[in-house]
Amino acid sequence: WVLVSLTKKHLHNSNESTTASTSDIESIETIDDSSEISSHSFRQQTKQIQKMRFFNSLITIMTMAVCHLVILAAMVAAEDTSNLVDLTHYHVTTDVQSRLLKTTIDMTFRRRDDNTTTTNTTAQLCGPVIHTMTLQLPRLARVQSLEMDLSNDCTLDSQVQGLEQAKDTFENMASEGKSAAILTAWDMSNYKLQIVIPPPPANSTAMEQEPTKVKLTYTELLVQKNHQVSFQLPVNPGMAVSDSLEVDFTVQDENAGILELNLKDAAEDTGNFRRKLSNHQLAFDVTLANPKRAIAHFQESNLTEDSSLPRLVRGFFRPAPLPEAGVLTIPLLEEETKEEVCLTHVFNPSDFLATAGSLPKNMVFVIDISGSMSGDRLENAKVAFASMVSLLQDNTDAFAVQTFSSLGTETLWGPAVANPSTKQEATSFVQSLHTTGSTNLHDAYLDGIKHAKSMASDIDSSSAAVPILVVLSDGEASEGITNRAAIAKNVREANTEGQVKIFSLAFGSSADVDLLTGIALQNGGKVLQIFEGFDDTVQQMEDFYQQELEQIVLSDIGISYFLPEDGSVGVASANAAAAASLLPLSMLDATTSRFPVLADGSELVIRGKVARSDLPADSSFLQASISALSAVGNQDWSHQYDLSLPHLDNDSSANANPPLIVNDCEQAFAHARIEELLDYRNAARALGGDLTISTSSSTGTAASFEEQARKMAIDAQLVWPGLTALITVENPACQQVLQQAEQESEGKESQVCYSGESGSGGYDGDFSDDKASGGGAAGGQATGGPTFGGGAPPPGATGGQTTGGQASGRPATGGQATGGPTFGGGAPPSGATGGQTTGGQASGAPPPGATGGQTTGGQ
Repeated sequence: WVLVSLTKKHLHNSNESTTASTSDIESIETIDDSSEISSHSFRQQTKQIQKMRFFNSLITIMTMAVCHLVILAAMVAAEDTSNLVDLTHYHVTTDVQSRLLKTTIDMTFRRRDDNTTTTNTTAQLCGPVIHTMTLQLPRLARVQSLEMDLSNDCTLDSQVQGLEQAKDTFENMASEGKSAAILTAWDMSNYKLQIVIPPPPANSTAMEQEPTKVKLTYTELLVQKNHQVSFQLPVNPGMAVSDSLEVDFTVQDENAGILELNLKDAAEDTGNFRRKLSNHQLAFDVTLANPKRAIAHFQESNLTEDSSLPRLVRGFFRPAPLPEAGVLTIPLLEEETKEEVCLTHVFNPSDFLATAGSLPKNMVFVIDISGSMSGDRLENAKVAFASMVSLLQDNTDAFAVQTFSSLGTETLWGPAVANPSTKQEATSFVQSLHTTGSTNLHDAYLDGIKHAKSMASDIDSSSAAVPILVVLSDGEASEGITNRAAIAKNVREANTEGQVKIFSLAFGSSADVDLLTGIALQNGGKVLQIFEGFDDTVQQMEDFYQQELEQIVLSDIGISYFLPEDGSVGVASANAAAAASLLPLSMLDATTSRFPVLADGSELVIRGKVARSDLPADSSFLQASISALSAVGNQDWSHQYDLSLPHLDNDSSANANPPLIVNDCEQAFAHARIEELLDYRNAARALGGDLTISTSSSTGTAASFEEQARKMAIDAQLVWPGLTALITVENPACQQVLQQAEQESEGKESQVCYSGESGSGGYDGDFSDDKASGGGAAGGQATGGPTFGGGAPPPGATGGQTTGGQASGRPATGGQATGGPTFGGGAPPSGATGGQTTGGQASGAPPPGATGGQTTGGQ
């Protein structure tokens, strides 16, 4: 395709030249008879032009022939090496406890009896087989263990290493024919699993050989949005399963209980995927075992490779409301030997908020109408705007529409108080927009802030209204001030104390997501990266608005923690707690404790690390103090949590909320903190030393943020795209088995063979944590589009939109979606950049130093 495109471009240029020559000849014919141009000379020039056209046509035919030969050779090579290993069993077991999901995937592999491969027309016996497959996992999943069981007493455990170190280790083991496995992340949703399966013992067949069993375990941090907690289950491994496929799901919530568990076919919610998947009906058996526990089961036999079973199935459970004081967890009893303990605090005063209602909003929609927004982008923005503006609260919210291109404000509609008439008028205004000019991001942001601040006085709206800027753009600054650090600095200075909350929706890979992330972090907002080409662009924007901005119940939220100065003071009563002298709790590290807004149906979650020596003696308490602006004015909460209680029952008579003991608290903290660090890294890439955020944990350089994230991922044993990989560790018992097999097969000519999705061994391309994966989601912020690490993308990868997650490689806190639309095959999405890959597409900015058209998302 690339060669044909280049040839067409060459022919176009040649034809322009030919047309010019013909024009010259025609002009020659008009010269009067006194001209010295002879008819013979004219005929010679005509023949020359005809020859040029002939050779152009010949070049086209030859180029297309070469393309077909290259494609045919690739298909033959892939056919020779793709059928050496069968997946016989695939079993997914998922357990959810208090927002932490833990999933184990058990897979059983067998070599086929046909263990030969053809090279240079000579059949050779396969020694070790390197099998490659792509697993599509939820975007927020973090793999933490990989176990390989080869035979009796032969099990390989794994460890997380830096990406480059793990790749080198695997390549060395594979080249020596040793059994090994490695898991790397293509992006935030697609994982490349490679396993080396040893040859069968001498005088035996592959069917007589012990199967190779692989167990993969990952955890995922779930969040509540719109009163439900969403998740995804990896029900389809992307290859045929010859025997049985099973999925078991359990959710338990000891604090609030479970009101509903819902699992449904992704086909019901993912646009074009509906037609593809509608012929496959999922039949999950769902049971509410008791008020605090629900289970689900699915089973299928003989799954074919072309099955319409979706790679990821989405579902949600609806927890009962939390206690009004929330839940604070410190697993002191489980971590007695550790010098550091982790803290998790979940807060949502649902009873108060139900009475207080939601805050009014003063919203300015800033729409990019520059030339690059032409076509689907502007049309999708129009449809999404109509949906968002329809959700404004009548007679309470106020809004305006500002368009920009070469000027910060090209046209301005409003401001006006929301009602059916003004909503219709604004929708008609947006429908009439057309594209023109360049992209003046600097003036657009500054004008938008000015319009948002002045709205209260312009239309006499509520003084309690939250001013919000929603910017829809697809490009980098190309007009006016274009220096990214200067743009962010001027926006921050214009928006004193973050009064206006700035949210940005970034279309495609051409948008300057790093800059938009920096602006959002410094101005109390979030960024959603819109992924194109999946027919759900509008849905991504609508979901983001509904979950983050439709109904704001609190704004400008701050949370602090305190301990009694005298550790012997208990919580015998509320008065005793109030009388105690309090000192601030010092945390070693923590996620943000300041939040610009809280949407209805969401939760505030803070995670941190505390030195055990800083915690007082038994029978002491920890106090959380929360301040925020509500619809009924400023509000303050103070809740005490008794650190001495080993049980789970709420001692309401003593006004003490017991801490919940939670497994895997460290991994949950690492998940959330790494996401934040990579957001800081991305912003620092754009702003450098000008990144200013009001938290001590957000100072540093892009390199230092990334190194902190890498160290945390290794310490927590988490696989993270672009940072770490999971590699098996050699086991002496397994080595003896392999040595015996090698000795028994001496004298037989064999070679390393490759099976699965890749026709060759090793690694091809880049792995990226940039939020270019997973697509949009109905659960929060997307920020990450479909990227594949290079070489062939995961064949048949599907997915679609999810809820409750946080977005792709550059998520905003609490952001959006997991596992979203990824793909492998078919035509590239409209406007895709960054090159193409065989069997799929990729988009995204190329990594620094990339050559030959290689991009973070593919080749």
